[in-house]
Amino acid sequence: MEKYNTGKSNRILFMMMVLLSILVVQCTKPTTIGGDLVNENEADFWSTDTMPLTVKTVKSTDTLLTYFYASVSKTLRRYYLGMLDDPVFGRNTAKIFSQYGPYAGSYTKKFNEATVDSVVLTLVLDSAYFYGDATAMQSLNVSRLMNPMALDTNYYSNQDFPVEATPLGELIDFVPNLNKRVLYVSETIKDSNLVYLRIPLDNSFGEEILAYDSLVYVDAEAFAQKFKGISIQATSPSLGMMAVDLRHVMSEIDIYYQTPTEDSLVLPIHSLRGYAATDYQTKDYAGSYVESHIGVANDSEFFIQSTGGLNVEIELPDVSDLGNIIVNKAILEFSVKDLNFDDTSMFRLNKQLVLKDTLGNYINDVGTVLTSTGGYGVFGGKPKVVTRNGETRTIFEMNISSMLQDVIQGSLSNKVVLRPASFLETDDKYELTGLGRTVLQGFSGAKEWQPKLRLNYTEVK
Repeated sequence: MEKYNTGKSNRILFMMMVLLSILVVQCTKPTTIGGDLVNENEADFWSTDTMPLTVKTVKSTDTLLTYFYASVSKTLRRYYLGMLDDPVFGRNTAKIFSQYGPYAGSYTKKFNEATVDSVVLTLVLDSAYFYGDATAMQSLNVSRLMNPMALDTNYYSNQDFPVEATPLGELIDFVPNLNKRVLYVSETIKDSNLVYLRIPLDNSFGEEILAYDSLVYVDAEAFAQKFKGISIQATSPSLGMMAVDLRHVMSEIDIYYQTPTEDSLVLPIHSLRGYAATDYQTKDYAGSYVESHIGVANDSEFFIQSTGGLNVEIELPDVSDLGNIIVNKAILEFSVKDLNFDDTSMFRLNKQLVLKDTLGNYINDVGTVLTSTGGYGVFGGKPKVVTRNGETRTIFEMNISSMLQDVIQGSLSNKVVLRPASFLETDDKYELTGLGRTVLQGFSGAKEWQPKLRLNYTEVK
């Protein structure tokens, strides 16, 4: 019985080896990739970069979310401040509106007998994101808001707020000191590694704050009704714009005072988490170089600007003349153009360009990769240096392969908008990607630098 079973097992093993050999031979038969989808005898593979595009510079309709009340832990890391006169892009104005309040704590003590020595608004600057000429003169003033900002409302970069006619204080004709140095609030409170501004405010404002009922200090809504917040804005044009770290612990209004029994006292009031703040942005192109180029189709130059400025609208070509095709790869390319009168060392390029459709949605490629490990890098849109025919220039490339297939199938419009990435969302804040602007080569000059769609496709017969 034992010999019979062994022989039977050997025969079964032999038959299995024969079957396996047959399967291996069949599975290693050469075949075209995708041959199960498209008959290789009924397909041709082609490439082209001469498809006609319609391109123009347009004013952005984007409004950036600058205060998200439902998640107060996610706040802007930096708020831009200034009145920038860009020689190419015209005037870009940014001002800050913010609600302030004291730290949570016990305020049973009143300040009835206090004498105000001085009141100072400190703004911590983010020197790495200063934009433009760091040696340019600036002027600022601080005014009170006429109405409090709602603490349960989202705010956007296009929302303005009325202010009182008489400023609380001002700082005139100064050049920001971008060197890190010691900031003293008191003898015991200091920071030795900061870049900052100190703006003197009217003492009567401090006297008003110290006269509040002690219960007002512990209720954000009650404090906002009393002190309605401030506007910080530039009062003269400049070639530079500052970035303010408004949420830094040292960005505060300090009321210095004394009492009959104590000297050198300070009451700090902060733009705290949970208090509304927003960065208001406006653009004015009147009289600028870019003004005559806005809205001109297939112009010699195209222009892109951050924080809701200028975008580039692109009408993709009608590819129906190519027949029934499958898009293998489609790359949209633009090259940077340096204007001979423009100082690009002061006004840096946009860090990342993305595409949205005409409804404001990210195109499919971007929507997919933002949640993948590849991130923006899979899509492209970052500056890239290339050399062609002995000339070196910077280009932007965007992968629109799946999007173009949707256009061909009629499920997506063939118009898209090329614009800067507005902000990155990190664990605890919304981070604006930084000011930037880009001049793109239009349909003039050498062909290799003009806008193009590089298309590799399969023609299905």
